[in-house]
Amino acid sequence: MAPASPPPPFAGQERGRVKSPPLDTPLVGRAGGAPRQGSSSPRPSHTSRVGSLRSLKNTAPTEATVGTPPELPEELLMTVFGTLEIPDLVRAASVCASWRSAYTALRSLGKHKQAQTPCLLYTSESAGDNVACLYSLVEKRVYRLTLPEPPLRRRFLIGSSLGFVITVDDISEMHLVNPITGQQIALPSVTTMEYVKPIFDDLGAVQEYEYPSRFAGRAFFAPSIVARCNLGEQLQIKAFVFHDTSTGSYIVSLIHEPFNHLSFARVGDDKWTLLPPHHHYQDCTYKDGLLYAVDIKGEIHAFDLSGPDVTMKIIRGVDVDFYPDAIYIVEAPWGGLLLVSRFKEFEHPAEDGDPEIYVPHTTEIKLHRVDGTERLVEIDCLPDHVLFLGHNDPLCLSAKDYPALKGNHAYFTDDDEYNKNRKSSPRDIGVVGLGNNSEVDLVSPLLWSNWPSPVWLTPSLTVMKLPSDDRWLSEWDHVLSRPSPTEATVGTTLLELPEDIMMRVFATLEIPDLVRAGAVCTFWRSAYTALRKLGTHKQPQTPCLLYCSESSSENVACLYSLVEKRVYRLTLLEPPLHSRFLIGSSLGLLVTVDERSEMHLVNPITGQQIALPSVTTMQHVKPICDDSGAVHKYAYSWHTAKQVICTPKIIAPAALREVFHQKAFLFYDTPTGSYVVVLIHMPFGQLSFARVGDDKWTWLPPHTDYFDCTYKDGLLYAVTLMGEIHTFDLSGPAVTMNIIMGVDDDDLEIQGAYILQAPWGGLLLIWRLKVYSGNPDDTSSLTLHTMGIKIHEVDVAAKKLVEIDCLHDHALFLGHNQSLCLSTKECPALKENRVYFTDDNEYITGQKDNRRDIGLLRLENNSWESLVFPQLWSNWPAPVWITPNLTMMKLSLNK
Repeated sequence: MAPASPPPPFAGQERGRVKSPPLDTPLVGRAGGAPRQGSSSPRPSHTSRVGSLRSLKNTAPTEATVGTPPELPEELLMTVFGTLEIPDLVRAASVCASWRSAYTALRSLGKHKQAQTPCLLYTSESAGDNVACLYSLVEKRVYRLTLPEPPLRRRFLIGSSLGFVITVDDISEMHLVNPITGQQIALPSVTTMEYVKPIFDDLGAVQEYEYPSRFAGRAFFAPSIVARCNLGEQLQIKAFVFHDTSTGSYIVSLIHEPFNHLSFARVGDDKWTLLPPHHHYQDCTYKDGLLYAVDIKGEIHAFDLSGPDVTMKIIRGVDVDFYPDAIYIVEAPWGGLLLVSRFKEFEHPAEDGDPEIYVPHTTEIKLHRVDGTERLVEIDCLPDHVLFLGHNDPLCLSAKDYPALKGNHAYFTDDDEYNKNRKSSPRDIGVVGLGNNSEVDLVSPLLWSNWPSPVWLTPSLTVMKLPSDDRWLSEWDHVLSRPSPTEATVGTTLLELPEDIMMRVFATLEIPDLVRAGAVCTFWRSAYTALRKLGTHKQPQTPCLLYCSESSSENVACLYSLVEKRVYRLTLLEPPLHSRFLIGSSLGLLVTVDERSEMHLVNPITGQQIALPSVTTMQHVKPICDDSGAVHKYAYSWHTAKQVICTPKIIAPAALREVFHQKAFLFYDTPTGSYVVVLIHMPFGQLSFARVGDDKWTWLPPHTDYFDCTYKDGLLYAVTLMGEIHTFDLSGPAVTMNIIMGVDDDDLEIQGAYILQAPWGGLLLIWRLKVYSGNPDDTSSLTLHTMGIKIHEVDVAAKKLVEIDCLHDHALFLGHNQSLCLSTKECPALKENRVYFTDDNEYITGQKDNRRDIGLLRLENNSWESLVFPQLWSNWPAPVWITPNLTMMKLSLNK
């Protein structure tokens, strides 16, 4: 990825000035060994592992590293499995045949862990239209589930109960969907509801609906004609699924317009039944054979649905002083009912949201216990208990049974009545303390798209037993992980193709697909292995965005594929990726800086990790050892080849990287077969280099202000922020330097200069123009925005730049990566004449929480496009472009 790009100097801060180091932090040992000691030059350590490429699903079964556990007795495995959360249980079932057998037996007996922790179900623009994302509150990670048609992103989510979501499709019909098992069940047609009448075309097919969509007081206006795709915008509000243990059936209740009426149907019925005469219902629960429903004024009704005729009883009347923005009725774990009131403030519409639709924000939760005297008894807290509120069946759970949850808190999602009218507005989702109504983010950054609105889901392996009827969709045998080897659904003719044919097919794949293909079976694994050894996999690979997310563990990297528009997760070696700085990306390897300011090369695909020469071997850094000989501080010299700026600063190991490392590159030197690492570093953007396998860094004085590098025909090319281009010949015992392009006096205000090889030959010089928004006196408020890109061809012979205004059939990748210009014909997922950029601000380490400057720029008009919405990444470490690579470095080649 590209180096840091300099913002305009802040008050009292200029390029090259030392920032005050932060306070010393506890020392952390280097990955793979003890801390380096003294000033001795260490031998580079080399650890590697071929890591399986993980999507948000599970590790490939052929690469599972489980040893003897599959041979444990089935009853013992079932005992262990009975303690697991369902995501872990389903993944365990895909490990091997014996684990699958124990899982199947456990599931058939219904003995899996019943106290399942709710997850947040949502969709994301980075996933396919039929993919649901499941955020686990236990693991703080995301799973992806492919659901049956129609696509989930084209449905409304109007409820969640018993592990099922209730959806409304694009013709306003409703389904129950279990995201874990994939079972999908059609509910009675919307045309069987009291207020909806079908209008047929000449062929007898439903064409439109007749619906009283407007009303005055209690009298309906004349019914309006509504398109099938539009009724769902007006009719369905919230739905629930309850299990009637007395009959073994499932009851679906639906709150709907007009006037928030209530209807119900049993799964298997062919029509809906209206429950008149009351209205303005807000929430329902089912207890002891009775359906309880509460309206907005706190009036509670109980319906007995067991007989041929429904009976209703009012168990609590209207409270004229009671008018919350949302109300819920919840069954308490200790018995009885709770009435939960939710109060909201309505904020002005967001600039990018729906016009004139105010955005709700939850400010307070109030709790009342319903007693037998129709009175509400207010309670101020729920010790050791947790609420889940939103478009789900409201829950009150014991925090002791669910240790991942925060006691005395309410987890809430958006269930505003006007959700459908504000699909692009931010959702009201979070966690609020019940004692003080203090709110905390559920996860940051936001993972979800704003529509369909996310819902809480309690995972369930239940498969509803349905009457035989062609209307019902059969169970779709779907799990979080890939099928186990014994269940692979690949046709035998494809499996038995000759290996050379399979290799030709695999050679066309992007690396994420290739790694997954290698996990299908032994035949495919053999073809994949042979392809890797020959190095004949697809070239060039399309770059991916590598980033961290707070929803994943600290040693997990997320890889967003521009080809598939989906995310993969990769578990890397220690130290945790979240604790490192990402200062470069070249040839499929990251250059990282750990908490002792030492650098590593890391290949996220293969897992190979290589320690680079110690930072203490650099010209500007000297180790300070304690009494035991261990390095505990650094002396950081602030000088160039021409002058000493000040006396050395004493700095903690963890603080050096904040002020020293800027951008790093990895190049392959074909004549020697070695790899060269180049580092741009402070003070003043100077250059040093080392070959992988060296024991020290070599300084390249005397120039400063370097911003980017490339390697071509055995020469290192480096460009300064002034547009001056230097070449370095690193092949001999003494490095030689030549200036091939002088300073460009006309463009001294550029804030990013990139040099790269053009696919058609020669060099390109790219200038990136940026502006800042925010308060210049408060760096934490500053946000950087790329406003323009200028492209020049470098005429080396004439020592001049020739400006070009477009890149036909090509795309640029700029940032903390090695700068790239790629053909969109060879990488068809890319948009031509675009710049894909990430943040490489020079002062990025001082602005870790600031929003990153990431997106696409059209070269014809410098207009900006979003890369993906909503934002997937944490702001720190700053995301970088990486081109996936299966190459394993052979260190013996580097002398």
